[in-house]
Formats: sequence, structure tokens, C-alpha cells
Amino acid sequence: MDSYLLLVVLLFSLSALGLIVGVSNDAVNFLNSSLGSKVASMKTILIVASLGVLLGTTFSSGMMEVARKSVFNPGYFSFHALMFIFVAVMLTNVILLDIYNTLGFPTSTTVSLVFTLFGAGASIGFLTAIDSGLDPFAFSEYINVDTTIDIVQGIFSSVGIAFVAGISIQWIARLAFTYKLEESLSKWGGIFSGIASTLIINFLIFKGLKGSSFLTKDTVHLLLEHQNAILGGLFLLFTAIAQGMITLAKVNPLRYVVLLGTFSLAMAFAGNDLVNFIGVAVAAYQAYGMFAVAGVDAHELIMDSMAKEVGTPTLLLVLAGLIMIVTLWTSAKARKVSATQIGLSRQGEGSEKFKPNTLSRLLVSAAGGLSQGLATVSSARFQTWTDVRFQTLPESKSKDAPAFDLVRAAVDLMVASSLIAYATSLGLPLSTTYVVFMVGMGSSLADRAWGRESAVYRVAGVLNVIGGWLLTAAVAFLAAALFAAFLHYGEFIAALILTVFAIGQIVRSNMGFAKKMKSENLVDDEVYNLSLSDDPVSMSRNLMAADIRRSANIVAMAGEALVAKQKRSSVRLNKEIEAVVKRQRNLELKMTRVLKELKLDEGSQAAVHLMAFDYICDLSQSARIMVEEQYAHLANFHKEPHGQFLLAYADLLALFNPYMYRIVTALETGKAEAHADLLNAKRRIVMDINRALELDVQRYRQGELTTRQTHLQTKLLLELRDIAALAYRVHKVYFG
Repeated sequence: MDSYLLLVVLLFSLSALGLIVGVSNDAVNFLNSSLGSKVASMKTILIVASLGVLLGTTFSSGMMEVARKSVFNPGYFSFHALMFIFVAVMLTNVILLDIYNTLGFPTSTTVSLVFTLFGAGASIGFLTAIDSGLDPFAFSEYINVDTTIDIVQGIFSSVGIAFVAGISIQWIARLAFTYKLEESLSKWGGIFSGIASTLIINFLIFKGLKGSSFLTKDTVHLLLEHQNAILGGLFLLFTAIAQGMITLAKVNPLRYVVLLGTFSLAMAFAGNDLVNFIGVAVAAYQAYGMFAVAGVDAHELIMDSMAKEVGTPTLLLVLAGLIMIVTLWTSAKARKVSATQIGLSRQGEGSEKFKPNTLSRLLVSAAGGLSQGLATVSSARFQTWTDVRFQTLPESKSKDAPAFDLVRAAVDLMVASSLIAYATSLGLPLSTTYVVFMVGMGSSLADRAWGRESAVYRVAGVLNVIGGWLLTAAVAFLAAALFAAFLHYGEFIAALILTVFAIGQIVRSNMGFAKKMKSENLVDDEVYNLSLSDDPVSMSRNLMAADIRRSANIVAMAGEALVAKQKRSSVRLNKEIEAVVKRQRNLELKMTRVLKELKLDEGSQAAVHLMAFDYICDLSQSARIMVEEQYAHLANFHKEPHGQFLLAYADLLALFNPYMYRIVTALETGKAEAHADLLNAKRRIVMDINRALELDVQRYRQGELTTRQTHLQTKLLLELRDIAALAYRVHKVYFG
């Protein structure tokens, strides 16, 4: 088989992989409003979105020009060079998007495509100019600088436009509806549903028809000629239907508006973003066709013919759409990315994923000052009226409660789908991620979802995501440039090496991701089950017992590894105890919040729960310090612990392990150990530790131990003493 044909096959294979990786990231764009508002079952939402994706793929033919000629000038490159540009772009995109998916960050596939094309084109253009004896700094010869700047400006300006649009329209919608939909729906529901549905149809059908691959120009012209009349009729029809649903059937039409919006946004996503996944492979396939017909050497054939407009076969688009749909139904990473945006835009309190930083605090402080300034220029009557309109309902305790209501979901979908589809009709590669995310952030801000308890965390989250977007651009450019340079010199062997690397990276990240998701889901289930339990104290005991068991086992195994001088075991145990501590950090705020919902007879039982958890966190921290100190000592090749210490430490662990086992068993069974016996066991351990400490200090003063040895040995003993004391306190808290 022709080597270049193999590259085409490779690119289509990477495109299929890119579709899987990319949809996992971009599914957040059209699923979040439906998932966050719980408008329907997951199955129904996915069916609606799948139909939208399938239809939207036929509207993306015109967008394929971006991959072929918008960023770089194909007439500057030979067919040989162009193929390796495409390979560098696809490999970079696949790796970069998978990393973002694993982290749960929504990023822009459009920005990734544009900057990988920019980086790979600039790199190979620069090297080609040097090889040809031309000026390598004449960037305008091989990069369409003006077009690239316009694309980038369009992408990043969409951030501000989407944010302002989300704030403005959601503020008006909330003033009209309030949070009491059962009272306001009969007044405004019909008109709002009519407007939203008509806008969605307008932008998705009439504005998107120009990119369709199956409608004739005459049909498109006829529909556009009567556009206003058709839209007017649709508005009246949708308004009448919605009002009839409210008045006669007592059905909320916003549910159907949200589902229509999900369909439309999925359709707009497929029409606008499909180029990000298969555009490069399609361009390579078309370039290979030109090469096969030309009969010229690959290094001599200049690809200026790539600048001509070439259509994309509808069958190819539909096949790509089917891959996207399968991924939509099966991707766990899509749920992870969705959880990030839903968490940042949800109404009310919750566990915050992001930590506040100086910039987020400054922005929240500035926003507070601006709010106070506006309050001074507006009347007290107006402020009171708006406060009443924005008064929220009591927060639901259900695990499946929506993150926000149908009004906000409808606004998010209406605004985002309109902006994206309009950009698509103009041939602009607008970032669906940026638009959807910023519309959602704007609408949640207008909805007063960011209260004093959560604002600084939400702003920090938004800043982190936006920072990730900027990082995407820089990393995509640099990585594609490096890959392209490697391919320029290594050619087909380099392509093979990078492909194996990309596949290995994705397999490795997916294995780690599955393990991480299992751990996170387990934490959420534990907290939720605790809140529902009829015997929360008993369940709380079991949760604490599990953490004590894990920490005690790690301490025991670390001691055995130290005695046996097993450095590798210390590395593994260090990772395990870090996972325990991280899990407890994730639980910390949830454990406090769950006090509202615990079925407790007395307030003192809630205090038991908090005190025990605090002791467990301290216990795990002590275990972490022990393992970290031991790992650092061995990793830095310091002198091994004194032989007499190792013997004494082994004897201590022989007392410590059964002591901890007794406490864990008592917590799990609910049968308390005899306090006098347990106290004597603890005192025996503490006395032996104190004796070992005195001996260590004596040996150090006599010069038998180095400072590093003494530091490790005393640290292990002191932290072991703390763990023994903390475990006893947990037992005492639960059993009195």
C-alpha cells in the first residue's frame, strides 16, 4: 500500500478517536441544560440530543474549509509536507483533548484545531523555507495571518458576548417568571415558549440552511425569501400550542422548549464543530486524491489546488455523526465534564470543586462594591420589588433534585443555540464550549445563584476554566509545532512513534479515570446514604471504621517495608495514604452539610459525628506524615534506621496492630470494648513509645545516630503515639 495512503488511513483512524475524545468534551455543551434541570430521563435526553447531532452533521460541509485553507496557505507546501502537517494536528488534538477530559475541564475543540493548524503550519513552513533557501521569517507566505487573527478574535470575543447575553436575558426572564412557576407560567409561559421556539427554529433552520449538504440552492432561496412570514406564523403557532398546554392540559411547555433547545444545540454543535474532528482527515483525503491524479512526485507537487472549494460527501458526515452518537451514550468522561459546569452554575449550596484565589476574591469584592453603588442610585421600592421577584424556593433534599429550574435551562439553550448557529451560517468557527459555558455562567450570575457562601468558589472555577482555555491555545500551538518538526525530519517512522505514544496515553488515562470516578462516586453515595439512614450514628461509625482500618493497615505495611528496606513499597503506600487524605478533604464540607438532613434524636449526636470525623482526619494526617517521612528518607538515600530501633519498632507494631483491630471491630459491630482494657492497651503502647524516644535521644547525643536518622525515628514514634491516642478518642466518642 502507498505510504501516503497509509497516512490517510491513519488520519481517519485518529479522526474516529478524535470524535470519541472530542464528543466526551463537547457533550457538555448541549447536555448540561437538560441534565441540570432534570427535564426528562437520561435516556430521553440522549435520544433527543442524538437526533440533533445526526441532523446537524449534514450542515457542516461548509465549515470544512477551516481545516483545509483558513489558517495556512496550502499553495506554499508540497503534498509531502502537507500530509505531515495534518498528522501533527490530529495527534496533538487527540492527546490534548483526552487530557482535558480526564481532568474534567471543558475546553474548546475549535481553539485546539485552530492553534494546532497554526503551530504545525508555522513549524513546517519555517523548516521548509530553510530547506529551500527562502526567508523563514516571511510568515505571511505560508500562514494566513489576517484570517487566523479574525478567527481567534471571533472565538474569544464570543466569551464576552455570550456572558452579557446570558446575564441580560436571564435577568429579564427571572423578573417575569420568578421562582414560583406555578403562579407565573399562565401569564408568560405561552409567549416565552413561542419566542424561544421561534428563535431556535430561525437560527437553526433558516440561518443554517446555507451549509446544508442535501438541500438545493433553489429550495434554500425559496425558504429564505419567505422567512419573515414563516417565522411570524411559527411564533403564533408555538405560542398558541404552549398556552393551550398550560391552560387546558396543565402541562409545563418549558419542558418541551428545553428538549427542543437540546436538539437544536446538539444540531448546532454538530454543524459547527464536526470540522474539529474530521476536517483534517477529509482535507488529507482530498489532497491524496489530487496527488493520485497529478502523477507528480510528492515532494514536488505544490498543493495550491487545495484553496478551491470542495464539498464533503454526505455519507462521510453521517458516519461521523453516528460515531459521535455512540460516544454520547457510552462516555463516562462526558458526564465528568458536565459535572464541572453544572456544579459552577447550580442554584444554592453544594460541594465546591475549585479553591478560591486572590483574583477571585478581588473580583467578588469589586462586584460587591458595584452592587452597593447601583443600590445607591436605584430606588428602595425597585430594590424591594426585584428582591421579591428573585426570592428562591427552599432547597430540595433529594439527591436527584435539579441544579436549576426550567426557566434558566430554556434561556441557556435559546441564547447559546442562537449564537452558535448564527456564527455557523457566517462560516465562523465559533467555540461552542466558550459560548455555552459563558451563557451558563452569565445566567447563573443573573439568577443570583452565586451567593456569599459560594461566589468566591464559583468565580475561581470560572477563572480556572478560562485559564485552561488560554492554556489550550498555547499548548496546542507549541505541541503541534514540536510534533510537526519531529515529523518533518523523522517522516513515516516519526508518525508511527507518535501514534503509538498517543494511543498509549489515551489507554493509560482511561484506566486511571475509571478508578478515579469509582472513588468519587463511592464518596457521594456514602454521604447520601448517611443522610437517608434511619440509624445515622451506626452508619457514621462504619464510615469511620473503614478509614481507621485503611490508615492503620498502611502504617503497618509501611513499618514492615521499613524493616525489610523495601523502597518500592514506600512509594506505593505514599500514594495510597494520599488518596485517603484527599478523600477526607472531599468529604469534609459534605460531612458538615449533611447534618441538616441526618435523622438524629439529639443535637449531641450531631456533635459525635463531627468530633469523630475530626479525629479521623487527624489520624490519617499522622499516618500520611509517617509514610511521607519514611519515603523521603529512603528516596534520598539517607542512612538506614538503627538496628535496635527497627527491633523496637517491630515490637511496637505487634502491640499497635491488634489494638487498632479491636477499635475497628467495635465500631463496625457496635459492641464497645471494655474501656479499662482498651485504656491499658493504649497506655502500654504510649509507654513503649516514650521509652523508645528516650533511647533514640540518648543514642543521638552519644553520636550513634545521624540527624536524619534521629529525625525519621522520632517522627515515626511521635506520630504513632498520636494515632493510638486518636483511635481511642474515636472509640470513646461513640461509646461514652
